[in-house]
Amino acid sequence: YTVLFCKKDNQPVLLHTHLTNQIVKALIEEKRIDFLKDYQVEASEVRYKNSRFDLLLKNLNEKFFLEVKTCTLFGNEIAMFPDAPSERATKHLLNLKELKAPASRAGCLFVVMNPHIKYFFPAYHIDMTFSRTLFSLHDDLEIKAVALDWDSNLTEVRGVSEILIPWQKVKKKLNDSGVYLLVIRVSRDVFVSVGTLGEISFRKGYYVYAGSAKKNLSKRISRHKRINKQKHWHIDYLIDVAKVEKDIAFITDKDLECELAKEVEALSDGLVEKFGSSDCRCRSHLYFFKHNPFENKKFIEIITKYRIDMI
Repeated sequence: YTVLFCKKDNQPVLLHTHLTNQIVKALIEEKRIDFLKDYQVEASEVRYKNSRFDLLLKNLNEKFFLEVKTCTLFGNEIAMFPDAPSERATKHLLNLKELKAPASRAGCLFVVMNPHIKYFFPAYHIDMTFSRTLFSLHDDLEIKAVALDWDSNLTEVRGVSEILIPWQKVKKKLNDSGVYLLVIRVSRDVFVSVGTLGEISFRKGYYVYAGSAKKNLSKRISRHKRINKQKHWHIDYLIDVAKVEKDIAFITDKDLECELAKEVEALSDGLVEKFGSSDCRCRSHLYFFKHNPFENKKFIEIITKYRIDMI
């Protein structure tokens, strides 16, 4: 089966990337994208080295190699790309830079499936390499973002609007520091000796741990996930007998660890007293869930809030 679209807050969201390419091609031919109204589509799926670019455009004076990216990750007013780490997307940007020549242009168009979005950011929480690459090339490539307004049946694009990319704010976000959540699955009831806390009983289920790192956030998370390491934090003892299902980074220069922890606690089925909170006033930074927290819409909303809406 192929997933074509979903609905978020009763708004249809197209998920099929190949259809996005066809739609952009049609919008260009219909002169509905203002900054591309002087171009015609010459070819699709243009090969270069070991990459393929979605569209080759032309006008009287030059050619324009255009890569189209479907953007389905967004909050209330801000959209981000990618929604998962993507070496391929980074490679496309670097190859586009090579393609650029005095007689041609090259660029990337991010197509956001929500008409209410006002700003676009690279998803630095998810893929810092892509985000830094995009920022480093934004003066060399044509980087644009548009939002599409669909009818309720997803059969007609009613409107196309360009979205602002605030590059100076993007630059300030490209630091490897912030807060994070680890979603951990314990497959059976188990007792674990946790440093000075002593022996703790962990019930079968899921645990969410909140932490922070003022620098080298990605290295901190990678260290937590390693099995063979010197134990330094409380969480190191639990990970020895459990599996990290997902790590969720929040790049920020604000001290949000305790605030984030309290929001997770409000959704949880319990907590482990004093776990990971020896340097603050919180009762704990480790929270128990009987079921996978990703099945709880409110948990997803917390992630969206801290990753996107609070920028």
